[in-house]
Amino acid sequence: MIDLSVKYLCEIERSDPFVCIVGDETEDGRHSNVPKIIKTSGFYEFEQTKLKFEKSGTNLDLGEILIIFPQQKLIQRFYRPNTLGNTILLTEQCDQICTMCSQPPKRKDYLHWDLYLKAASLVPDGAILGISGGEPTLYKSELFQFLLDCLELNEHLQFNILTNAQHFEHDDITKLSKLNKNVLWGVPIYSDEPSEHDNIVGKDYAFKNLLKGFNYLLQSGSRVELRTVLLQQNYHSFPKLSKFVARYFTWIEKWAIMQLEPMGYAKIDWSLKFVDTTLSPENLEQAVLTSHASGIHTQLYNFPLCSLPENLRKYSVKSISDWKQKFLPTCEPCYAKSLCCGFFEWYERQEGYSNIGPIKT
Repeated sequence: MIDLSVKYLCEIERSDPFVCIVGDETEDGRHSNVPKIIKTSGFYEFEQTKLKFEKSGTNLDLGEILIIFPQQKLIQRFYRPNTLGNTILLTEQCDQICTMCSQPPKRKDYLHWDLYLKAASLVPDGAILGISGGEPTLYKSELFQFLLDCLELNEHLQFNILTNAQHFEHDDITKLSKLNKNVLWGVPIYSDEPSEHDNIVGKDYAFKNLLKGFNYLLQSGSRVELRTVLLQQNYHSFPKLSKFVARYFTWIEKWAIMQLEPMGYAKIDWSLKFVDTTLSPENLEQAVLTSHASGIHTQLYNFPLCSLPENLRKYSVKSISDWKQKFLPTCEPCYAKSLCCGFFEWYERQEGYSNIGPIKT
C-alpha cells in the first residue's frame, strides 16, 4: 500500500508549512522559486539535509508536488505524476451519516487554502485534482473562491469534487456556471424512493434537498457524475432507479455504479450490506442495460472483472486508486488482469465474492 502522508525523522530549519517539488541533479530551472527535494542515487536531500523517512523503502517520484508540515514532520503527497489518485481531503465533517461511509465523519478540517492554491498552481496543464471529504461544500464560499483562484492561475486544471449536493442554492448558479468547464461534481443518489435514500444517508429530507441541488447544477450547466453504491438496502430497487435516471438525468456526464468499499461504516454488518454479484447479477444487469439503452454513459466502479457477468465487463473501469489497490494470488494467471481494477487493499476473500477466479480467454 502506498502512503500518501509520509513521516520524516530529520530536522528542517523551517517552522511554517510550505510547498516543494521533487527534482533531481539535472533540474532545468523550472519553478525556480519553489523549494526542491533533490533525489539522487536513492537519497533525498533538502537544503543540504538528507531526509530520513520513518518507513524504510519510502519512494518519492520525480515531479511530485509535496506539502511539508515541519512541526509534525509530515509530508503530504499532494500531486503524484502518472496517477489519477490525487485528492485533497478538505474536511472529515459531514452532515450525512451514510450507512456504508468508508470515512466516517469526524470533527477535523484540513483547510490549508493558501498551500493548496500554491501547490495547484504547479500542477501540469490538464491534470485532474480530486476534492473530497466529509462534505466539501460545508465550506462552500471558500471552496468556490479557491476553485476560481486556481483557474485564474491555471485555466486548464480539472477538478473532480465529491458532494452530497445538499448545500447548493439558487444564488450559487452564477458561480457554478463559471466552473462548469473545469469541474465535475460527483453526486450520489441511492434510490428513486425518498425514504429509502434518506434512510441510507441517515438524514431526513435529504432526497428532497438533493433534487433541488441537481436542479441548480442543471441550470448552471454544471458537469455531473451521478454515483450509486450497491447495497442490499437498495439493490432490489435498482431496475426502478435506472428508469428514474433514464427519465430525469439524460443531461449528466455519466452514471457511476459502485461496488461497496470494505472500510469504515461498511464493515459494520458487512454481510447485511454487501451484494455478491457473482451470485445475483440480475438487477445490476437490468440497471446498466436500461441506462445504456437510454444513451447514458454508464460505468461500473470497483468491480473486479471476474465478479461480473461477461456482458457487463465492458462497463467496468480501473477505478481503484493505485495506493489502495491489490490483486489476489489467484489473479496471477488472469488474461484480463491489465484491464481490471483489482480489489481494495482491505478486501478479505472469505467475506467477499463467492465465485471469482482468473479469466482464461
